[in-house]
Amino acid sequence: MKDNQDISSRKLIDKVVSRPELGPMRGLLTTTYELQPDFLEMDFLPSAFGLGAWDDRSWTTRIALEKRLCELDAAVIITEARRYHGRPRSLRLAVQPAVSPRGSALHAKVTLLLFDRGVRLIVGSANLTDQGYRRNREAVAVMTASQTSKKEAALIVQALVGMGAALASWLTDEARNLIRCSIETLQPWLDEDTDPDTVILWSYGQMKLWREFLARWPDGELIKRISILSPFWSEDAGVTLTAFLAELKKSGVLAADAEVRLLTDAFEGPDGKFMPVLPLGYAAYDWLALGVKATAQAVSPIIQPEELGGMEGFTGTRPLHAKVVLVEGTRTALAYLGSANFTARGWGFLANHAANVEAGLVLRRSMQGASLDKLIPELVGQPILLGGGNTQALRAPENGAGDEPWPEFIKQILLSPAAKGEDELELRLEVTPGSRALSWSAKLLDKEGIPSETILPVESTRLTSKTLHLVPLSPQNLTRLLTEQEVLICWSECPSGKPVPLNIEPSARTLLPISPGNKNIEESSLLCYYQGRISWEQLFPDPDLAMGQNNNAPLPTAPGAGVDKSRIQSYQIREFVEALTGLRQDLQAATRTEPSIRLALLGPVSPVALAQTIFEATKLGRRTPTAAAFQLVEILSCLKSARAFPVPEKLLQAWKKHLEEATKKIARILEQIFSANCEPLLSGKAFERYQKAVLAGLRLKV
Repeated sequence: MKDNQDISSRKLIDKVVSRPELGPMRGLLTTTYELQPDFLEMDFLPSAFGLGAWDDRSWTTRIALEKRLCELDAAVIITEARRYHGRPRSLRLAVQPAVSPRGSALHAKVTLLLFDRGVRLIVGSANLTDQGYRRNREAVAVMTASQTSKKEAALIVQALVGMGAALASWLTDEARNLIRCSIETLQPWLDEDTDPDTVILWSYGQMKLWREFLARWPDGELIKRISILSPFWSEDAGVTLTAFLAELKKSGVLAADAEVRLLTDAFEGPDGKFMPVLPLGYAAYDWLALGVKATAQAVSPIIQPEELGGMEGFTGTRPLHAKVVLVEGTRTALAYLGSANFTARGWGFLANHAANVEAGLVLRRSMQGASLDKLIPELVGQPILLGGGNTQALRAPENGAGDEPWPEFIKQILLSPAAKGEDELELRLEVTPGSRALSWSAKLLDKEGIPSETILPVESTRLTSKTLHLVPLSPQNLTRLLTEQEVLICWSECPSGKPVPLNIEPSARTLLPISPGNKNIEESSLLCYYQGRISWEQLFPDPDLAMGQNNNAPLPTAPGAGVDKSRIQSYQIREFVEALTGLRQDLQAATRTEPSIRLALLGPVSPVALAQTIFEATKLGRRTPTAAAFQLVEILSCLKSARAFPVPEKLLQAWKKHLEEATKKIARILEQIFSANCEPLLSGKAFERYQKAVLAGLRLKV
């Protein structure tokens, strides 16, 4: 955080970008107090995937991101429920609102990125917002472990074990599995000689941060100076800081001449001078009675020219959002950097009350060794002596936005496979067991002139009597849910309702359209893709474009020709044969992760999708049954040859499983063509010999 550090090394968003040696990303799990959906999808995720410059106005770039999300094992965001203001547009990102005991909050900011050959963990003060990653002054630790960089593996494992305990009540099965897989990835790199002076602390409930932090101070060593960097402070100075100092005096480690520095956000007065932003009670409190000299000073908000990349005339400032506590003695320095503001909730100084869920890095170093002073940023103005009642030298903080009401009785809202059909979805509303009795209902949102619609009325019921509600969905309501991605929950304490994020059950993810509202991809478009003539992203046109304006339409089969041959069967078959090589190559390129395998074999751009379009062509009379059967046999032949593709050992089981499923689905379609038609050529011996020759050794289990 010092100004003489390399500016480029301090760009937090750049720390998210993967390195080639880590391989493809397999999963994402993140916790945040504030979530800015646009930042997540337009900045954070493109950086994490290494997609480069991002143009969110381009539909194809959004589809490119959707494809990357399809290829993840899991992508889970846990955010404080009472600060929820909307979810990202992709339903492949699971958003889990965390409901904490009243008065406490999920305040930890931790991001876990699992790659094929490495693990990255980000711990600190930055929320998943543009301000957090690009504008604020933050304090963040970024740790990466891989085969070539193993020293932080043990520290990350310690953090993940703590994460599992601290977030236990909110973790989905996907999130737990991601933590487990990350730990398994790190196991071969663990070193028995771990550093006891560097730990990651999770504090929550009755596990108080102040107690865990002070337990790492050496017995008997006197503390000479305490520097507390925090943008938010408890209004009552006697609660947090006084309790903190009292604990030190009680332990006999607070020096008689100890200095306490309160480092705060800066307010620029009309005279151009900066004042510390601090509750005025700190100026009137009798700090001398505690035996310390207490001062307040502002952190410089000035943005250096090097950070502006040559931009001229910029007059903005950088708000303080970092949280750091640095304790210095005669021989030892102990530091905390993380998510916890110096408040009673953050540091757990309220007796018999649950503390916030916080996470941070604790460092203990020798005063003669590596200095921890770099954790303290540049200060501005003169230190203000506290305790004399000089409130004119401080600026009182403005009141922040309060917490919003939240339907705490709702556990989760999911789209899940319907029991009546494997390709249909229903709405699943789960209620937390033991919730108190009240009236509530679930509605579709009222957006852009479309009125809200009640989909689950509940007059007045004791919630413990029924904790699961299944709602069948009409095609129109399903499309609305896929588009709006939230359900309005109205209850007695909030009659106007609160939008709650919609998620999709993992087993139903293959049923989720890449682009809501789009129909199935046409055969001609799939063939153009497998021939390499259009990109994957071009297969999904923007649903907002009016009919006839689709610039992603498939290319004609013979560019420049005067006759449209796309509906002539002989040309269709020729285009199909020319696409088979690309189909095989596409399948081979998918053997990177289990989700990429599933997507390539069973997704909307896959052999199964192609087989389905061929079957539809026969039903519409655009393809003879014999021609369609020929195509399906050739697709099955591609799947047969794919069994010999080199696949990483850890993915071999998944490859065989999804390959078998794709084969069964296409064989079932082929059987339907045989049973519904009696063309002489199709039912004759010649086609039977051809099929046996092409598929020799392939056992078809329909």
